[in-house]
Amino acid sequence: SKQWYQRRVRGTEKCGSYVLIVVNTITIIVGVLVILAGVMGILKQADIDEYSGGYNFELVCYGILITGVIILIVGMFGWYTGFNGSLLAGKIYVILIIIIAVLQLVFFIVEFLKKDEINAEIESYMNRTMNGTAYEDLSDGEKKVIDLIQGQLECCGLETAEDTWGEDEIPASCCVSADNSTVSDCSSEDAFDSGCRDAATAFADKAIKFSIFILIAGFVLEFICVFAALFSVREGMRKKKYNALST
Repeated sequence: SKQWYQRRVRGTEKCGSYVLIVVNTITIIVGVLVILAGVMGILKQADIDEYSGGYNFELVCYGILITGVIILIVGMFGWYTGFNGSLLAGKIYVILIIIIAVLQLVFFIVEFLKKDEINAEIESYMNRTMNGTAYEDLSDGEKKVIDLIQGQLECCGLETAEDTWGEDEIPASCCVSADNSTVSDCSSEDAFDSGCRDAATAFADKAIKFSIFILIAGFVLEFICVFAALFSVREGMRKKKYNALST
């Protein structure tokens, strides 16, 4: 009957709309957070350069900012589609999601192919950073980098504490405990067992695996969004056609 069909159209339309509103509300929040991260990175560029050993990450920060803007725009289109049921906005949203999915696939392939190159660059950076210079002879900026690496990765020296720092000048960051308290007289017996080169490459491998997991989760979420948007667009077109026939 006419009333049953109208209830069916409204029900299915609302289902797709609710999915789009919820998912894209989260997307908008993520976009704002990514934009803030990019802005903070640009504003704190001097501090980042100090800890990065001279590498300029300004372009990366701008890339993060642009990514956040894109995420925000896509989320706004999706949210508007779910809230208003606009056919045009729904079609644009689907196109944007497909483009993002393709870009993610390209990023996934590039990241997989460059995994060994990334690890080689990390090893090279560690070799340059821990080049056998006595800890006390390093600059303040170099000490901050060394302390950050050893404290966060819970490692000491390039391969071992002794081969990099010797037995008498082991940095206190080699003995940072879980509660972040430091040992003033750090010895080779108290220092972390792991070398920082292996710890850094292991951390990079975990980061790459985690990013792959995020990409897969993104693909699933994008599939749901595209399905919900197409569903809403289809039901909206049915409603429009039905109303045209009824008049």
